[in-house]
Amino acid sequence: MGAPHPPTPLRNLPDLRRRLIVQFRPDTPKTPFLRSKAQTPSILGGLITSSESAEAVLVIVDQDGALLCDMAGGSPALPRMRFDVRLPPMDSELTDRVRRELELTTVVLEPLDFTTVVLLAADGARPVSADGFAWHGHDAVTGQSLVLDARTARSRPPAPDWFRPGWFERAESYIDGEIKAAGRLRLGPSRQIKHWSMSAVLRTPTDRGDMYLKAVLPRLAREPDITRYLASLRTAPFATITAISPGDRWWLAEDFGGVDGRALSQEQRRACLTQLVMVQKETVHRGDELIAAGCVTLTSASLADGVRSILARDDIWRAPRLAKNLGRALTDEEADRLQALTPYLVECAERLDEAGIPVTIVHRDFHPGNVVMRDDGILLHDWSFATVTNPLFDLASWLHDASEPDAATYLDACFAAWADIVAPERMRGAWRVAKPLSAVVELMKLIELADIVGPDHDFNWLPMTYGWGRRLLNAAADPDLTINGWR
Repeated sequence: MGAPHPPTPLRNLPDLRRRLIVQFRPDTPKTPFLRSKAQTPSILGGLITSSESAEAVLVIVDQDGALLCDMAGGSPALPRMRFDVRLPPMDSELTDRVRRELELTTVVLEPLDFTTVVLLAADGARPVSADGFAWHGHDAVTGQSLVLDARTARSRPPAPDWFRPGWFERAESYIDGEIKAAGRLRLGPSRQIKHWSMSAVLRTPTDRGDMYLKAVLPRLAREPDITRYLASLRTAPFATITAISPGDRWWLAEDFGGVDGRALSQEQRRACLTQLVMVQKETVHRGDELIAAGCVTLTSASLADGVRSILARDDIWRAPRLAKNLGRALTDEEADRLQALTPYLVECAERLDEAGIPVTIVHRDFHPGNVVMRDDGILLHDWSFATVTNPLFDLASWLHDASEPDAATYLDACFAAWADIVAPERMRGAWRVAKPLSAVVELMKLIELADIVGPDHDFNWLPMTYGWGRRLLNAAADPDLTINGWR
């Protein structure tokens, strides 16, 4: 971190043993299993969670690769820490608690599954072991965590740079340089706001407000250029990008503030959707400019190819139910029905062009979490997946969690906002064809991410993939749109 507290020896904490639980117990199943949704707790990666709490396995390593082990049971074990949430945090909330309870400064290095995370002890110093904790090599805990054993056996580095030792220090050095160049003053260490297989986000306090560093996979590194292009159109507020480092695939942006879209009323959310349409309409006939800014294109032909490609993936659709996919893999019967949709969906892709809907920029990750409401208007952010294609595809993620009444009002708001260019009746007719295809567009995104990060980290994407596979099945079974949202 920018100004980290130095590691200190572990001292006697009266309630520490109540909060840190030995990870390997004789009665803990060695083979992960899944219980039905009606039962709690459930098993994720061999760890017990419930709807109200979860235990994180802490793989705390020093610069030499030694692991901090809990010796309370008489032999080395990976520490566990309980959180009162469905899944434990994988960001500075976790490292804050480690600092409070172990007096040890760490950074999140690499989540290994939904509950197991590697933390790197800061500054390369190995704290003095005390109070039943000691540093050991990996051999001392072999067999306690399948995902940790797999990480140890890797012959390749992880795909995301930020999962590799040294990345955090490089990022901090870059931030310091940009802060100095801007004549600003750092007010404290950077905090890890997001740290997963798609991106890493740091927040750094300065005397002129917080700054955010975002690093992404190479495939998504066009986001700052697209954001700057959209801002140049002056149709709406967008994030202010202050610096870009193309070689590192990261950039800095000002804190854009505002009220998170997830806290907005339904009326305000309808306004957010209308704002998206306004941005989309501004980009009609700007396809070449969007491509120059970094957007990719998705034509009816490439969508049809995508249908054939993703539905042929037996490795996904015929996979067993595992902890890494949260037990959400399709049944054989569901996989049969899904793969049988290929001709129908290819035909839908061809028919969609007949509706005459103009192509525009499409966010492709448009949900309330990527929207904020400010005094100067509604700001849409996180344009990593921006694509030039049919604007109706953005309805997929926006309707994801919407109730039926809300979904109906969202559709009405969207079609009304387009009325000066395309009649609402024509938009609604096009949506009948576009709805199942919008689920395909989501699947193309998720499967591409799973392929990029590989089997070590595809757990981030597989559960969502199966969710969208089932939504696709339901949409194809409802061609008359008797259901406005998803089920």
